[in-house]
Amino acid sequence: MSNDQVHAFYEDVYSADYRGEASQFDRYERNRVLPRIYDPPLQQRLLDVGAGNGVVSRYFRDLGYQVSALEWTSSGVAALRNGGIDAVRHDLTNTPYPYPDETFDEVFWGDNVEHLFFPLPVARELFRVTKPGGRIVVSTPNHGWLVNRLYFLLRGAPRMTEGHVLPVWEWQHIRYFNARSLREFLGEAGFTVGWRVRGAARSAPFRQLSSVMPELMASVLVAECGKPTDT
Repeated sequence: MSNDQVHAFYEDVYSADYRGEASQFDRYERNRVLPRIYDPPLQQRLLDVGAGNGVVSRYFRDLGYQVSALEWTSSGVAALRNGGIDAVRHDLTNTPYPYPDETFDEVFWGDNVEHLFFPLPVARELFRVTKPGGRIVVSTPNHGWLVNRLYFLLRGAPRMTEGHVLPVWEWQHIRYFNARSLREFLGEAGFTVGWRVRGAARSAPFRQLSSVMPELMASVLVAECGKPTDT
């Protein structure tokens, strides 16, 4: 499959999600964790990576960040720009990005890493554009979640982690992380300080337990890690 075919696939799949009710911030349980991570900044610059329809970008903007966004789909970029976000249409796998070294205080990489065949070059490029002492926050489905562990035990195969039913040969999620592998992955890219992982889940009892034992009880991981100041 060519790059153009992959792009056309994602345009078709996500265009409907970039309108209407899908723009509600609290529709996705991951977003309910973000207020515990981000405080109102002092004119800091933030890059939203794989920004989708811009609902999270607008949240950051309303907090006071100077937000830039990278998004592959033209429908997503249109939604971002219509919301007043400085958005660039760019395939994340094509590096370098159109930003100088050490541009951003914060990078938010939300639920995208699981879609990439080769995520490490992307993470290293995000390291490049992050300021020393800056931070990356990454969210992704948690394959260490108790439900996913039991499913694999009983079925002998990974459990689908997408929000709609697809046969296995059409899954869009092609990389699988738990808390340990996510930390190792970010460390390999250079983010090695200030590691912390939080969790989110939609339904009880995991909604309550995910904040206590995210590695085991969260369906979604939200991890933060910093770039050392001596780079």
